[in-house]
Amino acid sequence: EGRPAQDWPLGNRVAATVRLQRCDSPKALVPQLLAEAERFPGPANASFRQALHAWAKALWVDRTGSADGFPSFEELEGIGGTEMTTVLEARWDQWEAGVRKECLEQGIEQGIAQGRADLLRHQAERRFGLEAAGRLAGLLADLDSDRLIEVGDWMLECRTAGELLDRINHKD
Repeated sequence: EGRPAQDWPLGNRVAATVRLQRCDSPKALVPQLLAEAERFPGPANASFRQALHAWAKALWVDRTGSADGFPSFEELEGIGGTEMTTVLEARWDQWEAGVRKECLEQGIEQGIAQGRADLLRHQAERRFGLEAAGRLAGLLADLDSDRLIEVGDWMLECRTAGELLDRINHKD
C-alpha cells in the first residue's frame, strides 16, 4: 500500500523508474525521462541517468516497435529542458507520420488485392459456375496483387475451372 509513486520524494530512484513505467503513451515517455534525469544531476548520478535512459528506451521500443525517434543518451545529456522537448516532439511527429504512411500504404495494398480477388471470383462464377468460384475464392485469399493479375490472365487462357485451379495450385 502506501503512497502512489507520483507522491514519493522526487529524488527517490525507485519512484523515478515507476513514473517512467506508468507513462501512458510513448509521446509522454521522453518528457518524463527528461524530468526524472533532471532530478539526478551531476557526475555522481550519471550512471543512474544512463540506467533511466536504457529503461525508458526499452519501454519506447516495447510500445512503438522500434527505437526510431528515441534520443541517444548523449543527446539527453547534451540538451536540456525546453530545447530537448522541442527536438523530441519533432522526432515523435516524424515517427508518427511514418507509421501513419506505412499503415495507409498497407491498407491501400490490401484494398487493391481484395478488390482484384473479388473481381476474379465474380468472373470465375460467370465463366465456370458458383462451385468453381467458391473453390477459387479460397485460393485467392493468400495471393498478392501481382499474382492476382497473373490469375486474371490465366482465367482468359484456361478453358475449364479445373485447368485454372490446377494452374494456380502448381505455379511457383
